[in-house]
Amino acid sequence: MKTIYIFLITLIFPSFSFAQIVEKQENTSFGMQPCLTTSVQDINKKEVAKLWKKFFKEYGKVKKNSKAKEYYSTGVRINRIKSGDPIDVYAKFSDFGTETKISLCFDLGTAFLSKKEFPDEYFGAEDLLNEFSVYVQRYIVENQLKDEEARLEKLNKKLRSAKKENQKLHEKIEMYKNKIKKAESDIELNLAAQKDLGDQIDQQSMKVKEIQDKLSNIGK
Repeated sequence: MKTIYIFLITLIFPSFSFAQIVEKQENTSFGMQPCLTTSVQDINKKEVAKLWKKFFKEYGKVKKNSKAKEYYSTGVRINRIKSGDPIDVYAKFSDFGTETKISLCFDLGTAFLSKKEFPDEYFGAEDLLNEFSVYVQRYIVENQLKDEEARLEKLNKKLRSAKKENQKLHEKIEMYKNKIKKAESDIELNLAAQKDLGDQIDQQSMKVKEIQDKLSNIGK
């Protein structure tokens, strides 16, 4: 299932590249010790540290050593690394541009974990770090998805607003059409009224002329 998820992330987001896990000597609160290291892109160390606390809580509590700039969990049991026996886990996170380096060191009690000294336990630790790397990538993708969904919702909101405005404009057109029809009807009524008034004026003018003629003929 994990392999399928990694494949899907790579398919959907080809910019993602899963860095290899390698063993390196790292400076810890116990001096230089062998650590499993990898890196993740597009996330800072503070976010990765928060994710580590959340991811690791099924095994134990994560505490911070501010002086050593590392996180530690003591007396935890991780069966895939060392079945039944408690171990101490130390984690360090470093920013390198847009990349965050993850370093995990495992104190097995007798010595710190290394591939040469503890090959079986090493592969369990490698699996744990790989699982955490996928956990971080999932977090990054989910946040990207939220951002893109938010942008999509903004576009949909603008589209809904544009459709409402379009509907209002059509309603205005219908209103203006109705006003034009009424105005055209009023024009017809006005022309009819003008004609009627013109006829009345002609008739009245004839009556005025008749009376004027009558007045002019008096005494003749």
